[in-house]
Amino acid sequence: MAHTRACRNLVSVCLPFLFACAAFGQEESGNSTAFSKLEITIDAHGGADVRAKIFEPQKPVPLAPAIERLAGCAFDHPKDREVDGDWIFSGRCAGAFIKRGLLVGGQLDFAALMEILKTAKVDRIEVTVRHPRSGFSQMVDSGWAVETTAQSAEYTKALTPKMAPPVRLAFGYRLINFLPISLLLFPVVLSLIMRWAALRARQTDPVVIWFTYWSLFGWMITGVWLLWIEGSTVLDCAALARFLLNDAPYAPLLQMAFYLVPPILAQLVCTIASAAVLARVGGDHWMLPVSMKHAFWHEPVTIWPILCLWAGVASLALFNEFALGLACLAVAYAAHVVLVGLWLRLQKLSRYELPPGDLRTRVLELALKAGVTLKEIYLLPAAEGRLSGPYMIRRRRLIVSDVLLRVLRKNETEAVLARELVHFRRHHRAILLGIAVVSLPLISRFSHLAVVEGRLPWALRGPLLVWITPVLLYLLWRRFERTADAEAVELTGDRDALANGLAKIAQLNVIGFYWRRFEQRFFPNGSAGDLQQLSEAFPAREETALVGANAGSSKGLASGD
Repeated sequence: MAHTRACRNLVSVCLPFLFACAAFGQEESGNSTAFSKLEITIDAHGGADVRAKIFEPQKPVPLAPAIERLAGCAFDHPKDREVDGDWIFSGRCAGAFIKRGLLVGGQLDFAALMEILKTAKVDRIEVTVRHPRSGFSQMVDSGWAVETTAQSAEYTKALTPKMAPPVRLAFGYRLINFLPISLLLFPVVLSLIMRWAALRARQTDPVVIWFTYWSLFGWMITGVWLLWIEGSTVLDCAALARFLLNDAPYAPLLQMAFYLVPPILAQLVCTIASAAVLARVGGDHWMLPVSMKHAFWHEPVTIWPILCLWAGVASLALFNEFALGLACLAVAYAAHVVLVGLWLRLQKLSRYELPPGDLRTRVLELALKAGVTLKEIYLLPAAEGRLSGPYMIRRRRLIVSDVLLRVLRKNETEAVLARELVHFRRHHRAILLGIAVVSLPLISRFSHLAVVEGRLPWALRGPLLVWITPVLLYLLWRRFERTADAEAVELTGDRDALANGLAKIAQLNVIGFYWRRFEQRFFPNGSAGDLQQLSEAFPAREETALVGANAGSSKGLASGD
């Protein structure tokens, strides 16, 4: 009985408390606030596409007047209506922001919208402001979270009626954003310096000047494209093209123009600047067709296949895009085959075929002995073609400058060409190029492995591996040089002819001369010591007369006219 009485007392105490809680819960449920979202998308011309949604407001809340004040312009055919208990607004305003040059800017005033939302008992609105990706973007307000994608930049923030000041936004491109283009000024300035130095060297043979100049010029033009790969990445040509054309369907065409036109223009300027240097070796007159061939055949034959090869390797090694990587590799090989063939056809090399004779017969025999089948041998004037040295092999065609026959004796010519045939048969230059192209993607992949990444910071392991690569390539190149020297001596049986021929060819390139002096500081014996060590067993043959119009003249070209 006492137990029953205690239970009744407990119920009488707790029951009013439970009723009070239920009443408080109903009151809170009746005063609950609605949730809302606002998305503002601004295009590159300053137009705004606004979409707002209030979920289950307690009463109708027309938003058109407030959003017009928010954007500062009138909307064309806005939709402001209730759908399934939610209030939805959508519309487009063409002049929300002002565009001046390549900058777009304006202000968003949320005051009127917040008054309406306050009346509708909406205490919070999730705002997203989106604009195209560009080189410059600034939101003059704090607390906004920023997320950048390949196509756009998004600012998000939750606003309340008590915290909704006007927001100023500006985006686009400023002058400093185009600073990467200045990378192309470096090769132009370097070309002018090279031109000044070449014209100033009056006591040096014009052929030496031209081979030295054109060798450095070829490396410089390759550097133009490599620099622009980096510069275009920083500039983000894809975003710039979409911004300029307001994301039109043909924006990729403009993007491709941004990738190709600037380096081509830089190369054209550099080539025109080299006209005076070419005139010295070509007879004091500017040969326009030769200059144009020099200007526009470097990319198709050399650069474009390398870029496709690099893109294929990067796709496979960095992004695991096997289909794209294999496609790029196939395009690289096809481009090399087709463009080299086209280059050979348009050069009209048939007029420079080496006539039948003892030299032609001997070179063909050396080629067969070295395991190379030559299709043709061409003898070009020094200023023709695109030779940075006195000889070159492309598509089993040997291209020889007439300077080679003026400088070297017959047995020296055979020895030097035999050495080049060994390089060609063993694909030494292709191997070095392939390793150079593959190295950077593999370095990036290796540097981000968990085992390596956990031990060394990126600032240390990245540059360390990058700088080690050229050293390894140089050591591999020296090994290839020793192999070619040894096999050339085996083919000709005349080590003295090879040593003398290489020494004379070194005089045709002042850069090579100074490089060998630098190299001897680290490798005192050099290639000559390696050659002597590997070929002491082969006897020297008696030198024969020089071939060519200047036979009998063994004067060093670098010493003077």
